[in-house]
Amino acid sequence: MKTSHLLVAAALTGHFTLPAFGHDGPHEEPAPMKIGNATEAIKLPDISVTDQNGDSGGIVSRYADGGPVLVSFLYTNCTEVCLMTQATLSIVDEELAEAGESPLKILSITVDPVRDTPDALAAAARDMDASDRWDWLRASETDTPALLSAFGIDAGPIETHENVYFVGDMASGEFTRVTGDADPDALIALARAAD
Repeated sequence: MKTSHLLVAAALTGHFTLPAFGHDGPHEEPAPMKIGNATEAIKLPDISVTDQNGDSGGIVSRYADGGPVLVSFLYTNCTEVCLMTQATLSIVDEELAEAGESPLKILSITVDPVRDTPDALAAAARDMDASDRWDWLRASETDTPALLSAFGIDAGPIETHENVYFVGDMASGEFTRVTGDADPDALIALARAAD
């Protein structure tokens, strides 16, 4: 396990404290994890996305037959909330690999399609030792706001994007929204329930 993963794992289990990162300043406490009370029906347009390998396809059609998905939003130049998001997803990825489970796909969608080219996403995936289950995706600059809006995410300045995860199924469009500092085990449990 990489040193960065160890530090974040320690932070998530309470054995080490990372600086609190917020959108309004570095001294804001991280938001506690909040799981939506019910699944949301999200009508996603089949917007074309390109992954870290340069492969493109509609986001719905590409993942509709693959079982549950865990969707997050980030950008590779982020030095605050995205680092915790990436580390949380890395722990989910590792725990599923250790358990020998494969149905869950992890989808990290960039909010910065201008700078986050497939090469930049591939470098980030390598830095996180991402498995084949973890796709790093970008829509075009013109399609990104529509994709974010479909998930109820504000397409405002990238620095103010929310720390939010969606666990669900692309075929049905049913998702559970998880906001704040998420527990990897809780995300895995939601994914298993969605399978």
